[in-house]
Amino acid sequence: MLKASPAQIKQLGNRITGFLDSYGPTDVDAVLFIDEDGRSGYAPGPDAPPGCRTLMNRAAVDRLMVLHGYLPVDLEQPEMLTAFAELICENAWLS
Repeated sequence: MLKASPAQIKQLGNRITGFLDSYGPTDVDAVLFIDEDGRSGYAPGPDAPPGCRTLMNRAAVDRLMVLHGYLPVDLEQPEMLTAFAELICENAWLS
């Protein structure tokens, strides 16, 4: 679990949309990560860049979407995107 500030949640939400646009469902090793300063980002994986911790990979993001009933179009709504970013923080691997 990642305890994130509202600003970090907002930034992660912005990263989620870029992550999903950049890496398709077959890019299962792509990762969302957080750096030492608390900023989120994404990379092709399977590991996060040096000094960063993995939040989760593309496969896990897809799994959360399915398990919690999110569709990609839902993430176009700011409140849904924020809720999904919070869900990622609650389920973060932090490896």
